[in-house]
Amino acid sequence: MASYTVQVVFQLGISGEEYIFPHVFQVSDPESGGKDTIIEGIRGDGCIVIPSGKKSETITIRGRLIDNDGYAGLTSLMTTMRNMVTRDQGTLTLQHFNGTWVQDWQFTVKRIEPIDFPESLRTWEQEYSCKFLIIAY
Repeated sequence: MASYTVQVVFQLGISGEEYIFPHVFQVSDPESGGKDTIIEGIRGDGCIVIPSGKKSETITIRGRLIDNDGYAGLTSLMTTMRNMVTRDQGTLTLQHFNGTWVQDWQFTVKRIEPIDFPESLRTWEQEYSCKFLIIAY
């Protein structure tokens, strides 16, 4: 079984600036599906299914910011992430390294929630979570 280096890159739409998410440990790949309406019968067996199109898809990225300089270094990394990963439309790319970078998927996205930094003590490591809504495939 081969092991690969994986990276997630956020590219800001207009400026084209890139931000590589550091130390990613979880990426929720988008799962397509429908949002059908199901009406259950009261007296008989069975149901009625009304197809309603595709549901919205999201991608959540979780990782760690790590800096041996402690509080000041982590605060700087958090500020950089907040400034680079904006709520503007951008492109999110998952790729792995196999001699060269190979693209696994790429979507046009928009960040829909604030970046979550759940830990309050910024010693040398800080987890983060970032959620995106897929706008285009």
